[in-house]
Amino acid sequence: MLGITTSITAYAIFYSHFQQVRDKKVMREGVERDKERIRLKRREQQQQQQQQQQQREVIDSGESAR
Repeated sequence: MLGITTSITAYAIFYSHFQQVRDKKVMREGVERDKERIRLKRREQQQQQQQQQQQREVIDSGESAR
């Protein structure tokens, strides 16, 4: 009986530890995905700002030529 109880307890501890390690890895991967998504969004916003600035410059140069 003691052997069964010890085995069950050891398995529960092992399983709990394994789950914690797995959960930590999954959460870390989520953080990395979020960071990459934010980085891409910022780059996209910068590109849009550059395009808008170029369009303003074209418009301003066209107006000053008149």
